[in-house]
Amino acid sequence: MLPLLFLTDTVIAPDPDFEDIFVNEWGVVIFTSEGTTVAGAPDENGNVYFGREPYGLLEVDAPVVWIHGAPFQNATFTVRANQGELTALYPEPDIVQGDDMKSAASWIISGEFYRPPLEEAEPPDTSGVPFAWAMPFWREVPSMDIYSSKDDEYLGNFLYYEAGILFWEPPDDLYDPKLLAGYYSPEGLLIATGEEPSVERINLVPLPDGTGSARGSVLNDDQVCQILCGWAGSSLKSSEIEALWNTWKPFFTTETVCDKQALDLSTGSTPEKWILFPLPCEEIEKISSITLETGEEFSGTVNYNRFFLGLVRL
Repeated sequence: MLPLLFLTDTVIAPDPDFEDIFVNEWGVVIFTSEGTTVAGAPDENGNVYFGREPYGLLEVDAPVVWIHGAPFQNATFTVRANQGELTALYPEPDIVQGDDMKSAASWIISGEFYRPPLEEAEPPDTSGVPFAWAMPFWREVPSMDIYSSKDDEYLGNFLYYEAGILFWEPPDDLYDPKLLAGYYSPEGLLIATGEEPSVERINLVPLPDGTGSARGSVLNDDQVCQILCGWAGSSLKSSEIEALWNTWKPFFTTETVCDKQALDLSTGSTPEKWILFPLPCEEIEKISSITLETGEEFSGTVNYNRFFLGLVRL
């Protein structure tokens, strides 16, 4: 669990307007040789849908969604996989489009003001859900309680999905990890796996060169969260950023590195290295889209704050 020192950072989302609704989302897009995954968490063994293979195709392991602001009734929240398919959904949606390949899913929901956990009913069963280990982090975010509009069942305080893109092609045939990261962002975080992952800020030199240079100092958890807050543009709550890093930091620990390629086979001691970087908004919309359709009784606006990180293995 992270300390809360970074909450004093100036990059903190403003207080919500309770006449409006704010849909906040973060996710991680993992670029691998077997496919692309968007998901909210690796599984309990540190794996993602397409594994930890070196970069090639795309996997999106990302989205955890929280809702803030004004209460609402009988709204429809829909997620669409604009490429590929939806590979995981929690809780069980009310409507799914596509049989073999799920292209969209909808929940018919109502939202109430957040209540302390001790006053909440139990959310749906998570047995057999590989990312259930991370849910305690997501439940700590003070967001709206979500209920099924059909039977008033308590669904928790977040919605979750994953998407897989099997035949994704990189822009401009950029198959080099640093080139790809530099195409999307001028900077990133260089992460070396270990018992305590080593994280450094890295400058990604603009294309076509694409080489990067680390800035030298190793970052602690508070500093990492401050950087992520900045990348999110003040749109997400600090507790949501904290949940993000609590969820993904274990992915970079040696205890969860499961495949033989994670360590150099000749020495058994060289850690695998990754670059984590922010994806631009237009790329997020190419991967998936989300909508919350409210009834006529709601007169405010629905605002969407989406923050996806890209992740490539060197």
